[in-house]
This record gives sequence, C-alpha cells and structure tokens, in this order.
Amino acid sequence: MRSVKFIAAGAALVFASVSVSGAGASAGANRALTVYSVATGLQYINTADDRARGKINNPLGSVADKLAPKSAGSGNGPFAGDVAIYALSLYSSATLKQRAGSAVYTCYFNYDRHAFCQAYYTLTAGSTLVASGPIDFNATGFTIVVTGGTKKYLGVRGEASVGAAARHSQRIDFELLG
Repeated sequence: MRSVKFIAAGAALVFASVSVSGAGASAGANRALTVYSVATGLQYINTADDRARGKINNPLGSVADKLAPKSAGSGNGPFAGDVAIYALSLYSSATLKQRAGSAVYTCYFNYDRHAFCQAYYTLTAGSTLVASGPIDFNATGFTIVVTGGTKKYLGVRGEASVGAAARHSQRIDFELLG
C-alpha cells in the first residue's frame, strides 16, 4: 500500500512539473516582429566647442594632451562626443502604406563614426520596445539588444536586426523572448 502511494505521489509530481514547464514554455516562447522604418527627422548636437574648451581648461593640465586620442577632428563628423537624435516612422510592410508606430534613436558618438544608440519603438497598439547597443555608421546594417518593453512587450528581451530595404527604408526584424 505504501509503495502505491509513493508511485502515485511520484506520478503527480512528474505531471505537475510537466504542466508547469509547459506553461512556462508558452509564456517565454519566441516571438518575431518585422516592421519597416523611414527616417523623418534628425537633430544633431555638435560638441566641437566643448572639445576645444577641454583642451585648454581641464583638471589634468598638459598631461591630458599626451593622452588625447589620435583623431583627425576635421572634415565631416560626427566626432567623439557628438549626439544625433533620429525620428522614424514605422510601417507594417515594405509597401510603407500602413503605419505601425514611430521610433526614436539617440546616438552618442565616439570615434570613426561608431556610436552607442538607445532606441525606443512605440507601436500603434500603445506598446513600446526598448533597445540599445553599439552601431557602426560605416556599415549598412546593425543588430542591437532589446532590453524590455511595455504593455504587450513587458519583460521581453531579444534583438533587433536592422538592414536596408527598398524605397529608402530599413527592415527591422525583432526576435523576442518572454
């Protein structure tokens, strides 16, 4: 009798663990979302005057001159310290007819047209996805990390891969977990 109770308890435990892991798997399932973006605005903060002031007025004095990075600092920027804020319209397909929301990228440049960017994608249903990561502006595409979201995308993580598409747009493929 005791062994029957033990076997029944073991079977119940196995059933419960399978049920719980199955529920967790559906809640944490992969989700894919593709949107297309078109740049609609750009605000650029040129920090050239700050760079010039920093060479003269800094707490390290002449020691800082020896430590300064090797940078041309001339020609077309962006240069280290510059900030660019891009506004984007999002569309649900490559035809660019059905609006899917908007996005904003805030990019902090370092050297050689590389930047660390924070992206906020606000979708028409009211949900937001947040992503960030390094972007090489010399390349034609990039992938950044999705770190969270709101409403429908609360607690998600994953990646956003961005590449060129037709009609001067970009295709954004989100691979989401959670």
